Amino acid sequence: MRPTLACLVLALVATPALALAQTQTQTQTVASAQTVTAPDPARLAVARELSDKLIPQGMYQRMMGENFNRMMESMVGSAGELPMRDFAQIGGLTEEEVARLGKTTLREVMEIYDPYWKERQQRMMRAMMGEMGKLMSTLEPKVRVALARAYAREYTLPELQELQRFFATPAGSHYARSSMELMMGPDMAQAMAEAMPEIMRQMPALVQAAQAGTKDLPPPRKPGDLTPEEREKILKLLGTKAEQPAKK
Repeated sequence: MRPTLACLVLALVATPALALAQTQTQTQTVASAQTVTAPDPARLAVARELSDKLIPQGMYQRMMGENFNRMMESMVGSAGELPMRDFAQIGGLTEEEVARLGKTTLREVMEIYDPYWKERQQRMMRAMMGEMGKLMSTLEPKVRVALARAYAREYTLPELQELQRFFATPAGSHYARSSMELMMGPDMAQAMAEAMPEIMRQMPALVQAAQAGTKDLPPPRKPGDLTPEEREKILKLLGTKAEQPAKK
């Protein structure tokens, strides 16, 4: 059964904020699965100084603050003006159904579903990013260590020392302090908002590519397809017990 357009619309408005959290989770999963050797101690010592400058205290709290909120709000606002037909292929609609959509925009539909949808999304994202900022702040020390190790592997000792000298200059100090935060600035927000129509135009092709990549695999099984032994195994893994039939 294909997803209805209404369900797709309701899911899309929450996508930008959730995508960040999902990407971070996937990155952590990939990183934890890799076995890496310890970097050279001499290079690591210099790289640690560099990572301290590149990720100053409280950086993530600032990144997830007002600039990031403006970026996400700009993206949601831009998405709201996209024609619903741009979402049609993702939702599995036929060409006839697409034609009936005309120039209807996401905003027009969502204002019927929820007159406060835009404000609701803004408040949700601000709340989520506020909590994400707190979370990332607690992870800053680990991120600094990881970045230092990555720099120690990527760059030679002379290159690291050259970066160290550059960061000691006024321009280098300014760059180190602000380079990552600039990625959440108004210029990036505008670029992301302007890119939204093209992203949505390309989305059907991305979905089709994902489907093509798994078309030779059997579909996921449903609970009813499992054997009693398999259901029992899952219940045991989840730490639960099978429901007992009610006594008559």
